[in-house]
Amino acid sequence: MNQYCDTDKVIVRRVAKEDVYDIVVNKHYAGRWTGSTDIFGVYYDDGSTHQFFDTTEPKLIGVVLYGYTVARNGVKSVSEVLENREVLELKRLWIEDGYGSNIESYVISDTLKQIRKDKPEVKVIMSYADPAENHTGVIYKATNWYYQGNKVSHAGSMYQFSFDGEKWLSPRALQAKIGVCGLKDVLKVYPNIQYKLIERKHRYLYFLCNKGERKRLIKQLKHPLVEYV
Repeated sequence: MNQYCDTDKVIVRRVAKEDVYDIVVNKHYAGRWTGSTDIFGVYYDDGSTHQFFDTTEPKLIGVVLYGYTVARNGVKSVSEVLENREVLELKRLWIEDGYGSNIESYVISDTLKQIRKDKPEVKVIMSYADPAENHTGVIYKATNWYYQGNKVSHAGSMYQFSFDGEKWLSPRALQAKIGVCGLKDVLKVYPNIQYKLIERKHRYLYFLCNKGERKRLIKQLKHPLVEYV
């Protein structure tokens, strides 16, 4: 039986980059920081007393990062009528295991409420689920995001690369390592490198605008909404 999180003990608040940087680079599967405008720490307050001070000290158990998309034409790939400031991307989500099966849903909902309040200009949140990490977007389905399938994340074929069976590197990571990332260019430098085709990421959208504007934007999406897989 699933154990649900005691949400009364969960605190989600805006924090500084230095508060959560180590968690992002050491715990999240991407292994690196990313440009972020809205940074949230997830804390758990079980009411225990700090061993050195007579105060309760909530435990930092997770992080959520949002930021403007860095993808070329990323916003316009959602809709031609949207401006850059009107779209944020959910870039990182990591929460320590053991705090209940619904904690991610609760945390995402809480952060979206805060963004809606603090940044009324933001109309759409987008996020990607990476099948290379066995992610299909279950959490987005649970929190009522709209699904656009896996045909919009990038054009053409992309590959992961591995030196002698080591950890698979994304094109961006390989670019940073050897200066090139296209398959033909990589094979010129390392003709025996291992590589495999990357499955396209699944894209999800969440609308922060009112119901009327949401209907209008859905009609003006560049790519149609599709049924969950």
